Amino acid sequence: MSRLKRIMLLVLAMSLTLTGCKDRVDLENITLVLMEGLDLDKDNNLLVYISSPVFNKEAKKQNEATKVKAISPRDSRGYLEAKVSALVSTGKLQNLLISKKLLQQPYWYKLLDVFFRDAKVRANARIIMVDGNVGDVVFFEPDDKRRLPLHIAKLVDTAHERNLVEMTTLFTIQRLIYEKGVTPYITELRKEPKEIRLMGTALLDKKGKYVTSINLVENELLQILQDEKFQDLTLTVVLPEKDKPGTVFHMGTVSFYVKKVNRKIRTSYKDGRFQFTFDIGLPIQITERLFDYDVQDDAHKLEKMINEQLDNKLRELVGKFQKNKVDPIGLGLFARAYQYHNWKKVQNDWPEAFAEAKIDVHAHTSIKDYGEIK
Repeated sequence: MSRLKRIMLLVLAMSLTLTGCKDRVDLENITLVLMEGLDLDKDNNLLVYISSPVFNKEAKKQNEATKVKAISPRDSRGYLEAKVSALVSTGKLQNLLISKKLLQQPYWYKLLDVFFRDAKVRANARIIMVDGNVGDVVFFEPDDKRRLPLHIAKLVDTAHERNLVEMTTLFTIQRLIYEKGVTPYITELRKEPKEIRLMGTALLDKKGKYVTSINLVENELLQILQDEKFQDLTLTVVLPEKDKPGTVFHMGTVSFYVKKVNRKIRTSYKDGRFQFTFDIGLPIQITERLFDYDVQDDAHKLEKMINEQLDNKLRELVGKFQKNKVDPIGLGLFARAYQYHNWKKVQNDWPEAFAEAKIDVHAHTSIKDYGEIK
């Protein structure tokens, strides 16, 4: 074979590996949906919102927000593309906002079908409940923040890392819905007059319907019960023994970092109901103390007072879960693992069995650091 033919074959082989640009789409010709919202109007018609960045120097606004009425999220696509100037793409979806009103409706979860079927939809998109109208959030234009969808995404991620809210994505919501041993939960936010504010975590029943909410402090306690603490967890308790009258301040206040969570759960079945006993070891670092105390001589007594307040708070939270028949802790997983024979009897109605269970919680703190002053 001549040298020329070998060169031509080599060039031909290399050309076959090159990517083509026939299906290229310019960024200016795409409506890149970063945030989508689902809500109901006063007549219970489905409203679909999208928020996308504008890549045009002539535009005065960074985001383009659009609202349409439709019978399903997929049905809304045509109506949306009739109002925006480019092709709609959900491949970079960051947040999916769902109103509390919609979450209170049966079968709302089926509306997410299009997000699960479309392989181009980002599986890590955050699912967030809006306490109010979704439109108030989507059309909000803060002057001192980055693009709203990115601001909300960062807000949720940071709060989750600080143990203030639970974070649920399109990927994890499926597991929470279909896993019999735990009930679902999603982040909750509210539109304030001048800002977006995270309120805590919304708790759902096994069918996905909204039941109740827990605030930021309660979510920190839930993280302890779940043993899913991320960064240092900060708690504040008021010790009645150290509180003082004659002032508007709670002088019995002590704050501390929880450095680590050592959780042990004993699972048993007695008298026709499950029994769970939590033993939670918490090494802590004192960060604030508003009362005088000799920590060197009476450290054990201080730990005992803190333990008593934590026990009360944790038991109160567990009682709230049982009253509303929701198990975000996932105790059903322990029932299945250690009491499978009895679990089989209640697996299809675990929330009822959880509500009847006997649950004891015992916190054991150990002060490892008092700060720079004693």
